[in-house]
Amino acid sequence: MSTLVVYPQTDAQEKAVKAVLEALQINFEQMADEAAYILSPAVAYKAEQSKEETKPSRKPAADINNIWKL
Repeated sequence: MSTLVVYPQTDAQEKAVKAVLEALQINFEQMADEAAYILSPAVAYKAEQSKEETKPSRKPAADINNIWKL
């Protein structure tokens, strides 16, 4: 058995695909779009800040040969 991923471009296409699947008694799941999880501009801003904070720092790496010198 395989998994099919369908990308309808309009509401009419989505309704038609659902109707066909239901008529054929095929089980299906509907997933929310990724954009649906962003609730407000404030949440989007915080998400971007988190991405920036998790990026590797731009500090130079310590030189292992000079680490014990005073």
